[in-house]
Amino acid sequence: MKDDFYIGWSDETPKSYAAKATFFFVFVLISMISIAVIYVKNQRGYIDSTYEYGVLQEFSGFLVKDPIWGLRIDEGGEIKTIPLVGFGKMGPESTLSKMMETHELKEGTMVTLRGMVFHYQGKYWMELTEKENSLVSAGGRTMLTREIKMVGYRKLEGEIVDPKCFFGVMNPAVKAVHRSCAIRCISAGMPPVLAIRENGYFVDYYFLHGKDMEDISSTILPYVGLPIEVSGGVAMYDDWKSLTIDTSDLKVVLNKALNTNPVAFCN
Repeated sequence: MKDDFYIGWSDETPKSYAAKATFFFVFVLISMISIAVIYVKNQRGYIDSTYEYGVLQEFSGFLVKDPIWGLRIDEGGEIKTIPLVGFGKMGPESTLSKMMETHELKEGTMVTLRGMVFHYQGKYWMELTEKENSLVSAGGRTMLTREIKMVGYRKLEGEIVDPKCFFGVMNPAVKAVHRSCAIRCISAGMPPVLAIRENGYFVDYYFLHGKDMEDISSTILPYVGLPIEVSGGVAMYDDWKSLTIDTSDLKVVLNKALNTNPVAFCN
């Protein structure tokens, strides 16, 4: 059996050529769709964090500065700290320092603050959206002693994230795709957080401090957004924990870094 003779300028394609071309295009189309479906199904899903954008809420509690800026509240007899961040990519330091100076506030003063809230896994944060005008009222009671307990020493693997994006403002806010944003946020005063993942899910969080609970944001920037291993003392206060570390002990977990999937999308 001989193949049909194909004439390029002919109006009609021979049946044998048309059948082969149709098969080829159908095969390519099915292959592309299959690859796309497999690729999408293997992407890591979004976490169920929430950013209550555009909704200003008020919370009352004791203003605390160390080891992190926060609002210490009593929620049904359980003491919790709502960490505070500034507007945009700014940390809370400049806004709260001006607020304390202008209104003669001290650490431990009872205040009511207004701002936008974001949260994940029961961890609530507040953005001081209106900057110094975020203060609604102040005065009255002052806080009793706040205890920070050192509870041992741990070796942990995780990823350093900027908490504002991670806990609600961006999703996802991890790995290489978010690294440059996280570095800018932490450089501007967001407290660095070590997020611990087990079996594909985030399960625990530690603020990172130096051995004397000092700020180490500038020295940990090269490790932001990478899988790292670090050891340190664990400090507990209210519903949060810190890991006090020597930054020279930070190590990148190379095998996990090489397998990091850089593809993700932000809200």
